[in-house]
Amino acid sequence: MKHLSKSLLGLAMVVAFTSTSFAADKPFTAQDLNDESVLALSWVQNSAEFTALSYQAFNLAKLRWDMDKQEGKKAIVVDVDETIIDNSPYNGGLIGKDYGYSGDTWKAWSEDKSATALPGAVDFLNHVVETGGDVFYVTNRKSMPEKNMDLKQSTMENLKALGFPQIDEKHMMLRTGTSKKQERRDTVTGMGYKIVLLMGDNLADFDVAFDGDTLEGRAKAVEMHKSNFGNKFIVLPNPIYGAWEAAVYGGGAWYKKSAQEKSEIRKSTLRKFEFEK
Repeated sequence: MKHLSKSLLGLAMVVAFTSTSFAADKPFTAQDLNDESVLALSWVQNSAEFTALSYQAFNLAKLRWDMDKQEGKKAIVVDVDETIIDNSPYNGGLIGKDYGYSGDTWKAWSEDKSATALPGAVDFLNHVVETGGDVFYVTNRKSMPEKNMDLKQSTMENLKALGFPQIDEKHMMLRTGTSKKQERRDTVTGMGYKIVLLMGDNLADFDVAFDGDTLEGRAKAVEMHKSNFGNKFIVLPNPIYGAWEAAVYGGGAWYKKSAQEKSEIRKSTLRKFEFEK
């Protein structure tokens, strides 16, 4: 019996050692990287704080809009994704999958037309139109039929079903070329509109000064424009994805980095307290 017990103990130690070695050698995958976003996704989908921040953004936007008494043609320029509609179920669907964002999966989500409105967005944009303004939707959803990526129709149908105003060819400005938005913002002012407010979840939604892809450059641009936040620029919270993440990875061809490299960079950029143990 003692001999058997020793044999079983030895076998258990071998199994434990083998399992530990296997776990240590297991490659870090896209699924592992996706799983790191669970807390951010949970906050967006479940926290009352996220809902409160969304209402706060649109309440402030309404206050600023109503304060502007200038006569003439006036407009609001808004981004779409994570500014007026919630696409977090798309990212939630990547949890447990060994792949990340792709054009094909994004197209499938967009054509499902199941994105929901962010709290306060529909009421505010309808208020703008009811009080004589125009709303221009400047989004990087692609309208590129030549690349089999034309999301205009499905996006317009989704927004119309949610009750957003002025969903038409004039006011919907999807991406047809560069992802930079300044040309489309210039088109709005070129039609004689004063842009009272810009709203977005990404700093590049506001000004070319934010088109940089480094942490230092983006931070400097924020300091340069600090008086505009809450005044002309209204930012919606998005901890799930965005240009901020690309900057964390160092910009450039950040998307070519492996899942493990991205995870390690995320951790390396954190400010940390050094515990004794």
